[in-house]
Amino acid sequence: MFVVERRLPNLSTADLAMLQEALLFVCDRLTSRGEPVRCLGSTFLPGQARLLTLFQAESAEAVRRVNENVHTPFISLEAAIRIDPAPESFAV
Repeated sequence: MFVVERRLPNLSTADLAMLQEALLFVCDRLTSRGEPVRCLGSTFLPGQARLLTLFQAESAEAVRRVNENVHTPFISLEAAIRIDPAPESFAV
């Protein structure tokens, strides 16, 4: 897993949706060429204008290629460990 961080001040909801679609498209293109990479989703923090996008891939280089191909600069690309909550933590 990998997380990519971007700073995107003054970005509209439509711009965010277009960026997400571009990421998905490039992931599909690389995967079809034999380099599996999947965009698992993004979280936008409007107060800080930060977009965090989670990817699943075999290498950071695959994730880098995806993000360079969407032509929207990113600040960092880091390995990540996903920690899911225990099922009982959602009981009401």
